[in-house]
Amino acid sequence: MICRIDPQLFQNYPGYVRGLVIARRVINIDPPIDEVARMLTGAQKTIRERADLDPVSAHPNIAAWREAYRAFGAKPTDYPSAIESLVKRVRRNDASTSLSAGLPYINTLAALGNSASLRHLVPIGGHAIDLLHADDELVLGYATGQEEFPPLNGGPIEHPLPGEIVFYVTSPSRTVPQVMTRRWTWRQGEFTKLQRTTTAVVINIDGLPPVTRADVDTFSADVATLVGMYCGGANVEVKLLSEENPLAEI
Repeated sequence: MICRIDPQLFQNYPGYVRGLVIARRVINIDPPIDEVARMLTGAQKTIRERADLDPVSAHPNIAAWREAYRAFGAKPTDYPSAIESLVKRVRRNDASTSLSAGLPYINTLAALGNSASLRHLVPIGGHAIDLLHADDELVLGYATGQEEFPPLNGGPIEHPLPGEIVFYVTSPSRTVPQVMTRRWTWRQGEFTKLQRTTTAVVINIDGLPPVTRADVDTFSADVATLVGMYCGGANVEVKLLSEENPLAEI
């Protein structure tokens, strides 16, 4: 299975890097693991206390995504990036809320991704790849408008806008490309959502300047270590997609 990024995207967004954490033989249980739950709670507590997130939109990591969204025609106040949405959701709960408040522990992979995203202030999103076809390609690129996006938890099929940045699956055996994430990191769909039955996953760690390639390397290694520790001894590897290397076999 191939994962690739449209070279035009690197031209339009210099310095963009995507880390890939590929894990197989995953055990993705949903009863909370105590250590992972504490990790998620602690990351939220830190986010609520950070003075450099007032306002959230001004932080350099988040401002970079707002500018990127504007560049492809997505108004960031209407379509905030995943990291902006996550941080704002956490900060809506003040520090006095109970440990059960804030982000839910959906399953172990989701909890690990959310806690790492909050700690590093970058978008991190996971996709189940165990149900994909052997000839599928996972592509981050520009939509034509013909692609199909099944919204999370149901609803009518959507079509991205032409020129919208989407993460999608295509192959000779598919009549229509299936979108996994609309507006780069804005919203994931039903197609490859992480579930407790997921046994193979690719986790994307996205970095726009001022986040560097070295940062994405570090963040990806962190996520890989956590998945290996808490997902049943999963077989984990890390790859990096950049302008110099826009394609990887996963």
